[in-house]
Amino acid sequence: MSPSPSRASAAARWTRWTRCAALLTLGLAATWNATAQDKPPVRILVGFAAGGGVDTVARILAEGMGQALGQPVVVDNRPGAGGLIAAQALKAAAADGNTLLLTNDHTVAILPHTLKNPGFSASRDFAPVALVSDKLVFALATNSGTRLEHLNDIADWARRSPGKANFGVPAPGSMPEFAVGLLARGLGIDATPVAYRGGSPMVMDLSASQIPFGMTSTIELIPFAKSGKVRILAVSGSARQPDLPEVPTFSELGIQGLELPNIIGLYAPAGTTPALVARYSEAVRVALASDKSRERLQTLGSPANYGGPEALAQGIQRISDTWGPVIRRSGYQPQ
Repeated sequence: MSPSPSRASAAARWTRWTRCAALLTLGLAATWNATAQDKPPVRILVGFAAGGGVDTVARILAEGMGQALGQPVVVDNRPGAGGLIAAQALKAAAADGNTLLLTNDHTVAILPHTLKNPGFSASRDFAPVALVSDKLVFALATNSGTRLEHLNDIADWARRSPGKANFGVPAPGSMPEFAVGLLARGLGIDATPVAYRGGSPMVMDLSASQIPFGMTSTIELIPFAKSGKVRILAVSGSARQPDLPEVPTFSELGIQGLELPNIIGLYAPAGTTPALVARYSEAVRVALASDKSRERLQTLGSPANYGGPEALAQGIQRISDTWGPVIRRSGYQPQ
């Protein structure tokens, strides 16, 4: 039995409507893809060399943010002066949402205490976007070819080898440099910090026995420890690290003042609209919520812990308030 004319007409109209809807959907998708591709990439400035701790975190974050935003996010390394070059570049950037800065607390909380004129003020020139991690710690390590396994071994070695207790640190006036001072006083030894241009080249020298000891982020040390090239003897922070459960904290070993973990955060130029800050902060939250990102950051020794702009600002202030007096007591003269 043939369908009635009215049913045939309705079916034809439904078929035409379905085809139009499909074409409209395809057109919208094509338009969205073209729009996403037409957007300029968001640049994340990093003030440290490629392959270092902050750089590695930035690349993980850029991948996740790019997916969340639907536009490219790229890492732009501007190494030098402990992150100062990148910080000054962010200050000079337009507040249009195309330029961000991922940095650790050294740049925004320590440099203001160690430089007479850093050329920027984080509170005045930057808009905090998101806290990425507040559980980052640094560690003391030696070459795995030595027989030094405890802090007491280092103290004995230093007393037998006057003038040779050199400790590599990732930058002049960095937190690890002042930590070396706290360690030396705690052990009753003379120790000389040797500043490098980043943690990665320092760890390379440490693994090649070019320097006896090193103090830097666990992000840079863990891969070398896992490959058997360096031995980690102690970590900062108030608790042992999940990926280094056998390594004691400095506090456990009697060295006080290194309990506060470090921070990595994302910033935009001052004047960036609240809507853009909120958009990027949400993209960070989404990026850090993925199992892939969390696993990669945990493996690095920088567990993800998202926080909004206020959490980042408060965390940096705590770092500044804690380390400012340590730096002043050390006798360090701002450059």
